[in-house]
Amino acid sequence: MATVDAEKKLQNRVLQWLVDDLGYTYLGNLEDIDNTPIKEELLKANLKKRGYTDDQIKTAISELMGKVNNQVDTLYQINRSVYSLLRYGRQGAKDANGHRQTVHYIKWDDIDKNDFYVAEEVSVLRYDNVTRKRPDVVLYINGIALGVFELKSSYVSAGKGIRQLLTNQKRENILNFFSTAQFLFAGNEAEGLFYGTINTPEKYYLKWKEDKKATDDLSAEIKHLQVKEVNRLRDGVVSLCQKKRFLSLVHDFLIFDAGIKKVTRHNQFFANIAARKRIREKEGGIIWNTQGSGKSLIMVWLTKWIIENITDSRVVIITDRDELDDQIESLFIDVDEKVRRAKSCADLRDILDKSEDPIVCSLIHKYGHNAGKQADIDQYRKELLKDLPKDFKAKGNIIAFIDECHRTNSGKLHEAVKTLMPDAILIGFTGTPLLKTDKQTSLEIFGTYIHTYKFDEGVVDGVVLDLRYEARDVDQDLSSQDKVDLWFEQKTQGLTERAKLQLKQSWTSINKLYSSKQRLEKIASDIVFDMSLKPRLRDDRGTAMLVAGSIYEACKYWEIFTSMGFTKCAIVTSFEPTTQSVRTATSDPSQESEEEYKKSIYERMLGGKKLSEFEKEVKERFKNEPAQMKLLIVVDKLLTGFDAPSATYLYIDKSMRDHDLFQAICRVNRPDGEDKDYGYIVDYMDLFRNVQLAVTDYTTDAFDQYDKEDVEGLIKNRYDEAKSEMEGTLASLEALIENVEAPQADTDFIEYFCGDDSEDAEKTARRDTLYVLTAALSRSFASCCDKLVSDYRYSEDDVDYLRSEISGYNKIKEMIKLASCDYIDLKPYEVDMRYILDTYIRAEDTKVVSELGNMSLVELLLKGKTTTPVDLIKDLPGNNEAKAETIDNNLQHEIVKKMSSNSVYYGKLSEMLKKIIMQRKIEAMSYEEYLRQVVELAEAILHPETHGNYPDEIKDSAARRALYDYFEENVELTIDVDSAIRISIQPEWKRNFQKQQRIRLAIYKKLLLHMYTEDRATEETNNVFDITQRQEEYDA
Repeated sequence: MATVDAEKKLQNRVLQWLVDDLGYTYLGNLEDIDNTPIKEELLKANLKKRGYTDDQIKTAISELMGKVNNQVDTLYQINRSVYSLLRYGRQGAKDANGHRQTVHYIKWDDIDKNDFYVAEEVSVLRYDNVTRKRPDVVLYINGIALGVFELKSSYVSAGKGIRQLLTNQKRENILNFFSTAQFLFAGNEAEGLFYGTINTPEKYYLKWKEDKKATDDLSAEIKHLQVKEVNRLRDGVVSLCQKKRFLSLVHDFLIFDAGIKKVTRHNQFFANIAARKRIREKEGGIIWNTQGSGKSLIMVWLTKWIIENITDSRVVIITDRDELDDQIESLFIDVDEKVRRAKSCADLRDILDKSEDPIVCSLIHKYGHNAGKQADIDQYRKELLKDLPKDFKAKGNIIAFIDECHRTNSGKLHEAVKTLMPDAILIGFTGTPLLKTDKQTSLEIFGTYIHTYKFDEGVVDGVVLDLRYEARDVDQDLSSQDKVDLWFEQKTQGLTERAKLQLKQSWTSINKLYSSKQRLEKIASDIVFDMSLKPRLRDDRGTAMLVAGSIYEACKYWEIFTSMGFTKCAIVTSFEPTTQSVRTATSDPSQESEEEYKKSIYERMLGGKKLSEFEKEVKERFKNEPAQMKLLIVVDKLLTGFDAPSATYLYIDKSMRDHDLFQAICRVNRPDGEDKDYGYIVDYMDLFRNVQLAVTDYTTDAFDQYDKEDVEGLIKNRYDEAKSEMEGTLASLEALIENVEAPQADTDFIEYFCGDDSEDAEKTARRDTLYVLTAALSRSFASCCDKLVSDYRYSEDDVDYLRSEISGYNKIKEMIKLASCDYIDLKPYEVDMRYILDTYIRAEDTKVVSELGNMSLVELLLKGKTTTPVDLIKDLPGNNEAKAETIDNNLQHEIVKKMSSNSVYYGKLSEMLKKIIMQRKIEAMSYEEYLRQVVELAEAILHPETHGNYPDEIKDSAARRALYDYFEENVELTIDVDSAIRISIQPEWKRNFQKQQRIRLAIYKKLLLHMYTEDRATEETNNVFDITQRQEEYDA
């Protein structure tokens, strides 16, 4: 086995990169002192060096320390307050001339005026002021801790480092040390460097990638530094911690967005850097970053930079739909940027005629009555010019952001923008490629591409998910034109040709209605079936959208779904069920009935609620409570724009092309959960004509208006990909299994993957590799098995052999999962695997997995009093020795899991288990006696109330049992302390320090009453409070 470097050696290398390659000053190993996020002497020295007076320095440091030591607010609130002070500085009192001198803790515009330090093993006191936490590496700028690293050896997942960072941010650990932290790093040399910021969940940590197309000097300098050594961890450190880049990221690319602090993705950063250069050169262009890659935040960060760096600047953000207008305004409000929203054409002119509002947001449809419909633009322009005052001139250096520039604004309406703001720099934003027919026009209007980040790049980076496409055909029995003609001739004998024509037209409308109903019912049944079968849909964590061909069909769908008992669905369209909507159809009798029908369906669905209120509620439930709102039926609404909700499945029953299709299918490519691996598209309209053609040639009939290179990566050749993945993972699995010692019995596998300590980092890494490879092999085989013989020259025997191999590997995986207890904490990639295994591998291979789906092995041992232990565990994989190893590990795991709630009781059980294991290994007991004893032990683990010989007043309460064991079976003291705790508990006490102190005081007083000395009562209070915190009974 290849050797791996210890964490200490890796830490030394990271320090060497920071000091030797990036020019940081080494502060040393700080494990022997208690550190804070502000090293006052270093900060004072830097401020003194930059010319501030002693009084200014003292006041500035005092204010910063006050914010850092805040013990009341949340980390988000503290960090936001500190960041504001660091970014903008501390304003002093006015001098005799009325000027305020600002003390800048960091000299943002002159890198060389700052002092960059790095320290290792930075010991920090925890909240209890007794124990400590020790981050591996900390970056200090002018003595202020801005970056924190947790580093891991190559065989330990970087995720463990991320989890350490998250744990350390808790109140009971070193929350206040992170009050100044801006970037948090975790990594190893196998995976590279991941970065986030305070409170960033593990799944949202990012990996940086330099933009090969970047032309700025700093990017060139960083790329030059990276080529000196090939090391993915070093690449991340250099990219993010190079002095100028690091300060740029902290100053310009962090955002506090409605309760969440966010950091930039690399594509957002490089889009901004490229756009800055264009703006300085007074040139516009197009930013194309694929749907879901964070286009809105590119706007926010670029706007902020423009306002701060371009003299007399104004940003006008133009959208072409109400939803986008609302969303952009609310986004800027969330990040504390004031936006002036134009209410009308006249209002827009008034705003532009004054210099009061630096950020303006407007609907282009509000420029004039015909603008949104692409009606007579010439007439519209005449009206606009007629209404404009002769001396009208938009004030300021205007940079106009045209959102979704592939739509309305790529056409003639750009002329309206240029008429209102003739000197404005136009920057177009789009999440989809430009059509070939529009491309030249768009480039003439906006300029060339400023930055591109295409779909396939987003998939590789994990910013968006890959798509899985499935075409479904709906058979319709009544589609024979011959039968229709024959029926018509028989029924119309004796009628004039004119009468036949009128009847035929009428019947055609009825035929369409009835055949549509049959077809919709089939599709609805199909979708309801998927709801109980498909990954994420069946476990209420995923959602779906159904695109109907018309509002009428959407209403029909809703009626069909609800009649089938599926009520977790709603219609969201542009239709408004008003009396006026019915009156407008009176000139067309057949249309009138449809309008009446739509109105009645909407009224049933709304149930008396206002439409706007209902839609807002539905969208919220769809996003946040998928179990309660699983399906939205739409036509056009919610399919485009960055506010559109994410889903896992998109069912298409509407003819769509070009941008509309591209944006619609991107509804399902947003990562919104760790168990979401793909976005799924189910196509009932055969939009891709020939699926084989679609996966081979990215420019299908549905996308024939795009340049091929612009849509590359949208649809994968899934068969080629799957076969390649299958063969690669099979070879990797064979190489992994070769490491297991002969004769490769069940116990040999358990020893190699679990050993005596299944939590050992190396063993965990081996198992993770086994699980990932087995899951990938099963998934890739399932995706291509039906083509292996016909397309790839496999024989039937070859395929049968593969099935057997995959089944064998899955049996090994299941045995190892049980032996190591990994089945309790399923990895995210296992969620989808359960469905794939059930579908493509023989049922008997997954019997144990199914049986243990809702039951631990310890619970299984107690499943039935009339069933012998031998019968209960007969389906466990492996021989008797392997089964015993599996049982031992599971019992120990269950004990460890419960140990924190009652260490005395479960500590005794742990010793009992050790004795049983020893007796078994030296063959001092039979296998049957061993099973009998472990069943007794399982009973003691799961049912201490009946096994622990507790008094009646104690046994039925887990909290009292824990106190009783701790107080060495003192019943009176146990009941007194338990009662005092229950009386003192207040709602949310586990999150509130003052409420916790109330409980501590109650415990302390009771201990004094029981003749404890003050010193002993103080010590015991802390121990008892720790027990209290671990009891679910005390949750309030």
